[in-house]
Amino acid sequence: MLTTTYQLVSTGIKKFKTTDIPTDSNKYDNDYLFEQLSDLVNPEYKKWYMKRFYTLGKEEVLRLASQAKSDGNNPQKLFSYLLKK
Repeated sequence: MLTTTYQLVSTGIKKFKTTDIPTDSNKYDNDYLFEQLSDLVNPEYKKWYMKRFYTLGKEEVLRLASQAKSDGNNPQKLFSYLLKK
């Protein structure tokens, strides 16, 4: 979805597209992680997951997800447990 956003700057109004926003921003990384790990997360607890993703960082979350998928009899529970540690 492409949306247009306006930002006030000292010289006037600047118009930019959502695609101009850097994708390396932690907020956008966390949303992307949540979507990509949909098989491991419960959408009802998105706020909790987002908080843990922010705290741990993208690389650690991906490592824990990989560990949960490979080692867990129930990957969803193991992933949540690993995020809590």
